[in-house]
This record gives sequence, structure tokens and C-alpha cells, in this order.
Amino acid sequence: MGRTRWLAVLAATGAAVLALSFVRAWIAHDRILNGEGYREVLTTVNAWGSVAVPILSAGIVIAVTVALGGLWSLRRHDARFDLLLAFGAALAFGLVAATLVPVSQAGQASRIDLSPGWAAVAGTAGVAVMVVAAIAMARPGRTQSLALVVVVVVVLPLAAGGRWLGLQEREGSNQAWSDGSYTRAASDGLPAMTLVIDDGTYRIGDRWSGRLEGLGRNLSFIDDSACPGARGTYHAHGDPRPLDPDLRFVKLIDTCGDGERARVLTTGIWLRDR
Repeated sequence: MGRTRWLAVLAATGAAVLALSFVRAWIAHDRILNGEGYREVLTTVNAWGSVAVPILSAGIVIAVTVALGGLWSLRRHDARFDLLLAFGAALAFGLVAATLVPVSQAGQASRIDLSPGWAAVAGTAGVAVMVVAAIAMARPGRTQSLALVVVVVVVLPLAAGGRWLGLQEREGSNQAWSDGSYTRAASDGLPAMTLVIDDGTYRIGDRWSGRLEGLGRNLSFIDDSACPGARGTYHAHGDPRPLDPDLRFVKLIDTCGDGERARVLTTGIWLRDR
């Protein structure tokens, strides 16, 4: 098959990959919530969805750029440009094929699994066809062919690792609290007070202290000498990262001190001491 036909294959496949990129079947996003009963939320995203950015999206952009470059080269045959298209197609293949590698993240309140959908398989196959067409046009030598293989072998695992790191960074531990000191200003007839969380233990002012147990968004205050046998469980709201390090509690149940501990915890916002 001649160069012009390979260019047509390259351009047509690139257009097909671009159209496919908008189909919501590239990545299955499975989030399992815990701590409040088992709940599962399953969604699918296209190549421009949040978990597809930036790696898969970059692969699609590069593939489309290679296809457009192929159309441009119809007017001018340049062997060096054809070789550049082949390397661009190999780079796009490595980035897109990384979507086929499942990645996951487990946090305090949820677990997320990202797995490839049928569009990821079809899209990867499409970009593979683009690689074949670009190589057929460029006809690289032995050293250049080896370099193309190296591009794929290096980029694919790096892109898969980048997807994993990006998911960890995006989700964090999704734990609402972290070790440290929190202060609540005087409010609603209650004096200012300090809550200290340290390695699975807590202390609220000079009156309450004991152990903490966390599951999901639920935080339980137990083994308090001020109210032996009483267990206080709350929804904790906050984010230990710099975005929102403060804490707010919503009571589920707490009988300690005839509800006095609950009133102290649920009144106002506990501001993280910087």
C-alpha cells in the first residue's frame, strides 16, 4: 500500500479516535463508601473526564495532532517529518494504552477502582493502527525502530504510574481528621475549649479523654474515664489537607454526661491550631 493510502489510514483512524474520545465508556470509576453501611457508586467517563486528565487526554490530543500532521504532509513529502509523526504516534499509544492498566486507591472513607471500558480497548487499538500507518510511511531504520520501541516501553509504565499517583493525590486519605490540636471559640454559653487528637487518643479540655476509633466518616469516642461504658459516635466533617483542616461534628449517638460531651463537640467549628 502506497504512502498516500497510509496517510489516509492515519488521518481516518485519528478522526475515529477523536470521535470515540467523547463516548463515556473509557474508564469505569467504581467508588465504594464505607463507615455508613456499604454503598457503591459506579460511573463511566470519557477521555476528557476528571480521572482521564491529564494522561489519557494528552494521548488523545497527541494522536489527533499526528493525524492532522499526516494531512498536512500530503502537500509536502518530508522523510524527517514522517519519522516525527511515527514517534508522535508511539508516544500517543503509550499514553492511551496506560488506560488499560487498572489502578485503585483506598482511603479512610472510600475505595476507588479505575478499570478500562470498551472504549479504552477500542481507542488503544485505533492508536496502534496509527502507529503502524506512521511506521509504514516513515520506514525507519533499525536504530530508529528500536527507539520507537523504547518510547512505548518507557512511556506506557510511566503513564500508568502517573495515573496511580494522580489518583492518590486527588483523593488523599479522605479522612476528615488528623492528629493535632483544635480550638473551639466560646459559643452558645460554652467556654472556649481545646480538642487534642494524638495517635488514636483524644482529650477535650480537662474533663474528657479516651480512645478514638474511626471508620469512614464515623468517629467514635470511647473508654472515657468521665463516662465509662458510654460510646459517642459522630460524623466528622473536614479535610486534614491544607484546603480545609478544621473539624465539625454531627452527633449520631452519645450518652456521655447526659449529652454534655455531645453539646461541647457539636457546638461551633473546631479550628485547627496552626
